[in-house]
Amino acid sequence: MSGAQKKFLNSQELALRLGVSISTIYFWVSQNKVPYFKMGKHNRFDYEEVLAHFKNKTLKSDGGRIEKH
Repeated sequence: MSGAQKKFLNSQELALRLGVSISTIYFWVSQNKVPYFKMGKHNRFDYEEVLAHFKNKTLKSDGGRIEKH
């Protein structure tokens, strides 16, 4: 991102963008199935990094299914 500060998503924003429930996001975080970092006590996500993670996982897995909770 040139010249602008990158915006990181919270759990709710990520859930909306991915079309999953917020409990799915919490489950993925608890299982370390999604890249995230802590900002204080809150989880934050780089959307592009999350997409790249799942794309890479899809290429390596059988059928490309992502486990939902």
